[in-house]
Amino acid sequence: MKNYIIILLLLVLASCTKEDQETLSAPTLSQADLKYTVTQQQGYDNVVMLNSLTKGSYIPFWQYSGGFSKKPSDTINLPFAGDYIIKYSVYTSGGPLNDSTKITVSENDPLYFHNPSWNLLTNAQEGKTWVWAVDRPTGICYGNGSGGATAPEWWQNGIAYLTDQGVADDEMTFDLKGSKNYTFTHAGVTTTASFDLDTLSQSVKITGADISLGNKVTYVIVKLTADELTLAQQGDGWRNIWMFKRKGFTY
Repeated sequence: MKNYIIILLLLVLASCTKEDQETLSAPTLSQADLKYTVTQQQGYDNVVMLNSLTKGSYIPFWQYSGGFSKKPSDTINLPFAGDYIIKYSVYTSGGPLNDSTKITVSENDPLYFHNPSWNLLTNAQEGKTWVWAVDRPTGICYGNGSGGATAPEWWQNGIAYLTDQGVADDEMTFDLKGSKNYTFTHAGVTTTASFDLDTLSQSVKITGADISLGNKVTYVIVKLTADELTLAQQGDGWRNIWMFKRKGFTY
């Protein structure tokens, strides 16, 4: 039994990396020994510099909204306005020591969200609500058509069909308040989810919910203005098409 324990200990020590061995052999720190800085870039406070200044061969561990880092010095980007807690830890032979600091990001990252499509879809932090464009001159706002169609061509539906399906009063809201938020309301029930906008391919993907009468796909943005949003499920030579308008807008 004694020989077994000695062999097991040797195997554990052999599996340790050089960094792990240095950390384990380092003397135990006290809370007062933790030294680090968290600095925001002047004039562009979405960019945050992290620097571990704790003396000794300790591996730092940073935690922040959306990620983590084990680098002694790192630069991160926080794209959304708001208050954030940056957590700092080091691991010693006596266990982890933790500290944190609070910072404030003044605005959504103007570089990350520079493409106009972000604001057209979401109205930034304020949010924008979209509803069926049932008052279009043709009255047609849902259906399908050819691969390049911008409105339903073959199967055409308006308010009567939407009412029959129980979706005429559905609403969806996109906003950038602290995250890429998506809210869908159907039959008085609201579902909160998230979305991502690809400004290169002009498409939107919703995670955790869907659009009204949706097919849970990545939707091509056919048209996006301050008042109109047309989405499509792109097929081979065909499209399913959804036509929405900004809530409160009339044709």
